[in-house]
Amino acid sequence: MSAHTPCHMIKDLLPLYLDDLVSEESATAIEQHLKSCSDCREYYEHMKSELFEEQTQKQTETQREINYLKRIKQHTTKKLILGTVLTLFTCILALTVKLLIIGSPTDTYHTTELNVDKDTIQVGGTFAGSAQVYSHYKLKETKNGSELILYTCLPSPWNKSGTFHLELPKNKIQGTLSINEMTVKEDGTIISAMANQLFQNKHPYIGDATANARLSQCLGIADELGSFTNELQTETQPYGWTLYFENSINNSAVFDEKMKGFSCILLALIDNLGEVSWEYTLELAEGPVTHTKTMTEADCTAYLDSPVKGFSKSPEDVQKLLDLLKRQCGLSLRSFE
Repeated sequence: MSAHTPCHMIKDLLPLYLDDLVSEESATAIEQHLKSCSDCREYYEHMKSELFEEQTQKQTETQREINYLKRIKQHTTKKLILGTVLTLFTCILALTVKLLIIGSPTDTYHTTELNVDKDTIQVGGTFAGSAQVYSHYKLKETKNGSELILYTCLPSPWNKSGTFHLELPKNKIQGTLSINEMTVKEDGTIISAMANQLFQNKHPYIGDATANARLSQCLGIADELGSFTNELQTETQPYGWTLYFENSINNSAVFDEKMKGFSCILLALIDNLGEVSWEYTLELAEGPVTHTKTMTEADCTAYLDSPVKGFSKSPEDVQKLLDLLKRQCGLSLRSFE
């Protein structure tokens, strides 16, 4: 490129020169021309000023976009953190309300009070363990009536008692009311959990050793009188069940009275059972003596002053039998309660 390159060519090359896109030779020629040509130099300065303003404006807009995106990001981050904190707080609050106020249903309680009067059914009891306190109750509809569902929660400063006492309006209960395996009939009759369990475990044949064991366990014979072995007589009538007690005893009168009660229940709830016998060792001053006793169906009928087999038709009949035995034996038999 000669020193006399026309101005219009130089002006055409200036944009490339400003962007540093021309060769070194061309750049040298353009610079020499600008030194000698004031018109082109003025044009170059104007172009460079516009380019600088354009670049500055672009940088400003870019920075503005960056700042906007930063604000959006910061706002989103704050919302995310706030949402996380609120969610965590809500979860903690819900868990606290659930554990300390609402609670959950339980059946691990012992009923110590159950009374029925004209307008209310009064229920009281205690919970198993110190980690449960009463929260509230619900009446759940069942096929035959209602079931009392108790809810417990964790102890708190405003709720520390492990006992409860409820008064249930009778007019809100239709049919029978089930309470922890007990039943309150519409006429106010109370059927204990023991009576319901015994009725469920009645069976027709003394030869069914598994069913015998369930019935014996339900009665708590071993807990009340000690461990024993069994012998069943199923060849000829009257069919029998003999219990051989392993531990020696000191009071035969109390032992025999309890076994009379147990025998009546066994004879009532096993259809073809005709007699119950038991054998134990009595410790006397002169030495141990083996005692054997037997209660037949006729003996039980005479003892109860009512046909013993007639007490197995319903849970109500079983409850009548338990109540009669408590009075007849004159003892507070834990197993009959």
